[in-house]
Amino acid sequence: MTIRKVDHGFCLLGEIIKRGHQPNVITFTTLITGLCLQGKIKFAFEVFAKMTEAGIQPNVFACNTLIHGLCSTGQVGLALQLKNNMSKWNCRPTVVSYSATIDTLCKGGLVDEALLLFSEMYRDLNVVPDVVVYTSLIDGLCNSGRLNEAKRLFDDMVSRGISANVTTYTCMIHGHCLHGQQEKARRYFDEMMHRGISPDTVTFSILIDSHCKDGNAEDAWGIFNLMDKINIEPDRITYNSMIHGLCFGGLLQDAVKLFDSMVDRGLKPDVISCSILIDGYCKNRKLDEAMQLFKNMKQNGLKPTTVTYTILLRGLYQDGRMKTAQRFVNEMQSSRVSLNEVTYSTILDGLCKNGKIMVAIELFESLEATGILANVELYSILIHGLCRAGQLEDARKLFNEIPEKGLLPDVVTYNTMIAGLFHHKMSLEATKLIIQMEEKGCLPNSRTFDTIIKGFLEGKDTEKALLFLRKMRERKFAPSDSVVSLLINTIPAGWKFRSAKFEKLDMVHILGYLVQFDIFVAISIVPGSSADATSSIS
Repeated sequence: MTIRKVDHGFCLLGEIIKRGHQPNVITFTTLITGLCLQGKIKFAFEVFAKMTEAGIQPNVFACNTLIHGLCSTGQVGLALQLKNNMSKWNCRPTVVSYSATIDTLCKGGLVDEALLLFSEMYRDLNVVPDVVVYTSLIDGLCNSGRLNEAKRLFDDMVSRGISANVTTYTCMIHGHCLHGQQEKARRYFDEMMHRGISPDTVTFSILIDSHCKDGNAEDAWGIFNLMDKINIEPDRITYNSMIHGLCFGGLLQDAVKLFDSMVDRGLKPDVISCSILIDGYCKNRKLDEAMQLFKNMKQNGLKPTTVTYTILLRGLYQDGRMKTAQRFVNEMQSSRVSLNEVTYSTILDGLCKNGKIMVAIELFESLEATGILANVELYSILIHGLCRAGQLEDARKLFNEIPEKGLLPDVVTYNTMIAGLFHHKMSLEATKLIIQMEEKGCLPNSRTFDTIIKGFLEGKDTEKALLFLRKMRERKFAPSDSVVSLLINTIPAGWKFRSAKFEKLDMVHILGYLVQFDIFVAISIVPGSSADATSSIS
């Protein structure tokens, strides 16, 4: 029903009442339906109220239409109220009365409330759920990570003779992909194909995106090619996911070919497509190609977003093209493209890594005036820059300022500061900071242990280095290749470590620990060197 027809309907209603005729339930239901279709739920609700006030009992269709309209605008409380009142008007709720409400609850993360409603409809009112209701619940459970419950509900549905459709399978596939269970997702995909249920573009896009994010571009490419074999057209989202996967997997040329093929398939690349490929070019140090694509997208009427500019800026700073980067920053400001926290982090990092520490400090200090409050990441970047520039005291002052701003240093901030202290031969202060870190509830990661072990080894404090190697092993972390190499080359042959707390450790024991990390590789043994001890463990 068009707007003009709804307005005409109200005119007719007025005329009917004026002539002394009483509108009936069909008249009101028609108006309610038209208003709901236009999204005028408030007016539809008022018409519904007038109908009941006039003593006209609404029918199931009127109730279900309004319930659906209320749910579509997030008014699930009113929808539930209306459903509960249906018995007053001798209306028995149907599966349609429940489906919209259950779906809205699930989409809002209220899965337990939706399950209670499901139980009510099935056990108390003997309303038989359909595939739509089951699919809404399965989707809600999958999105909240309750995959075992989703499987039980899926199996329950099938056991009751209700066939899963493409949407149901897609929900199961998406849920498992979302929570890192690609193998199970693939099993559901194979099952639906075996049952003759053809996956749609959404199903394929989810699988492709998941494989690409998992770094498995080869499998994603195989799924992408399968689409063509069974005549399923990829959409722009599918292409974007696949292009991103190819770029991420280092297959830039394949990504470029796929990008070009979009046009041949009648799909015009959007800003996201261009941004993904620009990122691929930048990560492969092909800045000229990245800037050419940036120029082309503007010529084709696409407006670069904050994300597009930030990607390009990161590439330019990494390549040391400071003047070009500044030109793009100026262009962002003149084009009124907002600079967000990520953009400022990129600029600040670029300035620090290119030796422009004073400019970085000025930018940091000017952030508040731009409406951007410095976060922990911004502090960490500048602290790292100051440490690299040899301005340790300024870095420490900035570090101590973080709690004053109501922020807490994270593991990156601590790692940066600890590395700076070790670099300046301040192992005592570094040790205090390590203790403080854990006391403040910030757990060290593998990078923290690498930094500490390296710092103590370079400071010739081998015993402390090995103490932290043991702690690293207890936390199930493995040292990096550079730390392993430093351990082997730093500790002298025949060296032994004794402590009241720990049993004897010598080079043989140390190498034994490294083997247990599953990262130890063959080392060329020079007679008389520390690595010569490897001959005793084989």
